[in-house]
Amino acid sequence: MKYIFSTILVLSISVFAQEPDIEGYTSVYAQYSFCNLKEGKTFSDARPYIGEYVELANSFENDVNVGVLFPMLANEPDHDFFFVEHANSREEMGAYKDKMFSLIMAAGNNEQLPMECNVNFSAFQRVGPSSFDELPEGRRIVKYWPCNYKSGFNRGEMRQARRQMSLEAFEAGAEFGYRYIIPNSGYDREDDTDYYLSSVAPNEEASGKNSDIWWSTSRNSEHMDVIRKNTSCGRSTTYMAFALKE
Repeated sequence: MKYIFSTILVLSISVFAQEPDIEGYTSVYAQYSFCNLKEGKTFSDARPYIGEYVELANSFENDVNVGVLFPMLANEPDHDFFFVEHANSREEMGAYKDKMFSLIMAAGNNEQLPMECNVNFSAFQRVGPSSFDELPEGRRIVKYWPCNYKSGFNRGEMRQARRQMSLEAFEAGAEFGYRYIIPNSGYDREDDTDYYLSSVAPNEEASGKNSDIWWSTSRNSEHMDVIRKNTSCGRSTTYMAFALKE
């Protein structure tokens, strides 16, 4: 298993120095690996290798989460699926990567993987409030919006406005959690996206309800006016997500 997920074992945890602490948000560190199946292969061919990786990840004490996401509503995506790993600190992620590297090298399996994961990068994340303490098992719905700051933006003002808008949406029955994703080491330097906004819903029904609340209430709120003053976001892509390790 020497080469299983070697592409997601690159330790890239550089600091995003201009990211301030903001009340109501927590920090998470992530690593992403975007993959394509080789010709003639299906995801069923990849399952045994993924299972072996998850088994190793569960063989020692750590709090790193691992998930896999598949395009659901996306315009000609350049990947078949991607993996994401989350840790509460850079040190925790680094210790996890060190241990996984040693375990994979010790396993010594040189089989060729049925997929190639050639796009890999790390990201710093600011996690906002959520309507739930824990997500249920099974398929989850995740949306991503590419965003850019406007001239003279106030990051703190923008994020507090989104936080308040989200809390009001929760009171109206919305079910989601959201976070700001700031790519760093390994990310395409020619991409001019400043950050990504992501939102996760426990199922497709809840995702639809969230959209209804957005269109009927949130988009015309004073909070949204503050957000628009500071940033603009493109159209979202939607993925179905499955937890591999929590």
